[in-house]
Amino acid sequence: MKWELKKIDKESSEKLAEELDIPLLTAQLLVSRGYVTPESAYRFINPSKNDLRSPFLLKDMDRAVKYLLLARNKKYPILVYGDYDVDGITGVATLVTFLSKHGWKVKYFIPNRLDVGYGIQPEIVDEYFKKGYRLLLSVDCGITSFDAVKHARELGMYVVITDHHTIKSGIPNAHAVVDPKREDETYPFKDFAGVGVAYKLISALALELGLPDDEVNELLDIVALGTIADMVDLVDENRYIVKEGLKKLNQTQRVGLVQLMKKLNIKNITSQDIGYRLAPKLNAAGRLYSAEDAYKLITTNNLSSAEQLAEILMGYNFTRQEIENKIFNEAVYKIEKSKIKDLPILIVSGEKWHAGVLGIVATKLVQKYNKPSLVISLEDGMGRGSGRSVDGVNIFDVLSSFSRYFEEIGGHPMAVGFSIREEKIDELIDVISKEFVDSHFEVDSKIEIDTVLDIDEVNDEVINSLSYLEPFGHGNPEPVFLIKNSLVDRIRFFGNVVSNVRMVLKGKNKNVIEGIGFGLRKNYYDIPAIHAVLTSLDIVANIRQNGVGPFLNILDFKISSSYEEDYKDKYFIYSFASNWKNQKKDDFDHFFEDDELNQRYEKVEKYFSKEKPFVLQTDLLTRNVFLLKLMQKGKTLVVNPTNIEALHVYESLSRHSPKDVSFVNSLNRDYLKHVITNPILVIEDIVKLDDFDFVVLNETQILASLSYEIYERLMRKVRGKDFIITSLYKFESNIPVYFDEKRINFGLEDRRNSKKTVEHDVESIAFLFSNYLYVTRFYEKLVSRRYEFKDLVFYSPILKPFQKKAISTLIKKGRIKKIVSSTNSDGLPSMLENGAEVRLFDFPLSIKELIDAVSGDSYVILQLFYNQDDAKKRKEHLLKIFPDKRVVENAISKFYDLKIDNNEKFIDFSKSLDISPKVLKHAILDQKNGRKILRLLERELELSYFEKYTMLLLSSSIKDIYKMIEERDMYDIYLEV
Repeated sequence: MKWELKKIDKESSEKLAEELDIPLLTAQLLVSRGYVTPESAYRFINPSKNDLRSPFLLKDMDRAVKYLLLARNKKYPILVYGDYDVDGITGVATLVTFLSKHGWKVKYFIPNRLDVGYGIQPEIVDEYFKKGYRLLLSVDCGITSFDAVKHARELGMYVVITDHHTIKSGIPNAHAVVDPKREDETYPFKDFAGVGVAYKLISALALELGLPDDEVNELLDIVALGTIADMVDLVDENRYIVKEGLKKLNQTQRVGLVQLMKKLNIKNITSQDIGYRLAPKLNAAGRLYSAEDAYKLITTNNLSSAEQLAEILMGYNFTRQEIENKIFNEAVYKIEKSKIKDLPILIVSGEKWHAGVLGIVATKLVQKYNKPSLVISLEDGMGRGSGRSVDGVNIFDVLSSFSRYFEEIGGHPMAVGFSIREEKIDELIDVISKEFVDSHFEVDSKIEIDTVLDIDEVNDEVINSLSYLEPFGHGNPEPVFLIKNSLVDRIRFFGNVVSNVRMVLKGKNKNVIEGIGFGLRKNYYDIPAIHAVLTSLDIVANIRQNGVGPFLNILDFKISSSYEEDYKDKYFIYSFASNWKNQKKDDFDHFFEDDELNQRYEKVEKYFSKEKPFVLQTDLLTRNVFLLKLMQKGKTLVVNPTNIEALHVYESLSRHSPKDVSFVNSLNRDYLKHVITNPILVIEDIVKLDDFDFVVLNETQILASLSYEIYERLMRKVRGKDFIITSLYKFESNIPVYFDEKRINFGLEDRRNSKKTVEHDVESIAFLFSNYLYVTRFYEKLVSRRYEFKDLVFYSPILKPFQKKAISTLIKKGRIKKIVSSTNSDGLPSMLENGAEVRLFDFPLSIKELIDAVSGDSYVILQLFYNQDDAKKRKEHLLKIFPDKRVVENAISKFYDLKIDNNEKFIDFSKSLDISPKVLKHAILDQKNGRKILRLLERELELSYFEKYTMLLLSSSIKDIYKMIEERDMYDIYLEV
């Protein structure tokens, strides 16, 4: 089953919570249900009688009232004709109670499902006409009873139809037809239950008779009971009906309902209690025998009868369950022992299966096989059947195309009822198999999740937040929560097919919550008996109140670590958070197989046959893999305009731990097989061009804009060499330009100068720092102090190759959701799951760091949290490591004057002048060797770059920064080589 987390409109939710003074969780749920304005939300959580519209707005309501008053005045006996489900039974009870109390002579008829069937039958009309009944009033039926209505009128009866079912082809020729789903109906709300329409009728009669509101409202308990049971949308007028009705049900004096609730141990009844516990018991009577017993239980005033009827209904339900389980087991046996289970639609039949439970059995087959299912009872060569479907398959439309095989068929997208001759069943199976030979109607069902909670957050505050939205039901479903990483204290599977589960879950703070789920079809042995700290379940559930505290109605769950691979994945994260410095490569060798780079190599292979020189303008990931592939083919030199750009390339490639790669500048002059450097080292012959097979000039156009003199000297140096220019930017040149880029998908939020925070509502989050030294400090502080970050890891170039590989793999597998990272990481933060937040806490040295942060395959939101102080510190640091000429020359002069002759004195001397010992050492060596001081040459480029490009990230609008990342066009650049 697919889990889908709804997006939360945080801003609207916070605003609504503040304006209505309600919990934030309540506001989030209201907003996700479409109640965004304070007015609509207030009306939803505070339904009132003012929400009820005039009943006379319904078509024919005035006519219905007219004929009912006529019957009362003339003392005509009235027959109330209902249906055998809870909606029909409560509808009959509502009308009979009201009418008999206020002057009508009234009797009711509720048909037997097996003998009479659904709808008004002409023979019943005949029977009651002979008994003197002159007005026929239907409830929850009649809209399709054309023949019966015609017959009643021919006999001279008045006919008033009240129904709520959809009308397909006209309406019966009754004296009045009240149905909110009439094609010509203009009433704004259409989704009343049958008993809801009855309630509107008695409201109209009360208005006409001038009766007080209490005469109608006293019946809201049974109106609510039928409304909930019929699973209509609990919105608009239904919300008031049900909310007020539940209040009355909890104070009801109806002794039958009181006794039944006692039997079910219901003390404070909710809509869920009605839907899942009370209504099935009332329905059981109509399914098995006669709904008469359920009607009597609702209306009796006799305690002795009430106790007896409650016991009878419990017995009916027990019998229903036994019959249902017996038929279900027989059906499963037939399916498993034949080719039926391979059919796109399951069709199973049995002799004299009880017709009253066929629909329930079909529902259970759908749950077991995830296919549309038809269940047929055979008797004397004729089959009566019920069908149920899966989400996304309109079973009525599918079967209607085979109507020639059915005697009768009716229904809606999710359910059908039909009759079929026994000999036609095999023909139907055969034709469906041929028609849908390549089709499968299994649909991955989906659970929409409202929000994510930790088990420790499931408390009375949540229950209080949910109470604002009650009552729940169709149209206002119970909120669904994803409760992640809950440790299992106890678990037990039970039920006829061992598909139900009861468990006790434990939070990190030792909060303990019980939960129960039905029909989940999980195998106990899927859950490994491994160390609790590594074993957890992700639960999708409703949160309910059980009288003692919260408990979970579990809709689905997934095992977080059921296989060895899962265990190892979790163990890496757990051991990393515990002691990343002492992790051993041999414990995690299963992370070494990865084809990420191989897949990327295919994209760049074509460029190695191009004639040089040329420009490759591409995205960051493609550029990086192009450089890595060059390094596989031969010794490679990558010349960058500045140390800042060189460091970006070096650190970005570092995620893949390429061998023998060195970052070379004025302070690091020894190099390995491959070199990433700045132009000064090449111009001054520290890095020898003849040592390399491939020369790459990365972002050379930037060098030309910083110092055209240095650019020309570099180009003279590489003249005669085959070289390639790479760039993330778009510009024109006089040499061939190849453009190859994948689109990046990201959002950008301006949090500059906002308070930096680690609090978050999203599942996946990354905290970024431009200076990778900050990464470990921040990580260790966070993971040691905040329990919710025990699954946090960090990434920076200082990690060992196997750790980098493991972290990359686990992010792409969706195992790692939270990370602290350096900015130059080859797109690692944006490889988190879609919707991740990436927070940049440190002022970057280059726009490349922002491009890197969003270059992965997932959609992320990059939040800029740096501020002016961060930028100031960055510049101060640059000035310190790239001191000006006067400071350097003064330091060298003093060095010789003081005749410093050992390392310890030298370090103290450097610190006293506030200059880096390493910078001063190389400056002295350059001067001693008669060479220009390389650090001073680098300074010119570094500070110019910082002022011209980096500082834009502080002063530019968020829109302009977005364009810098997204478009990367350099319109004013023409690179002539």
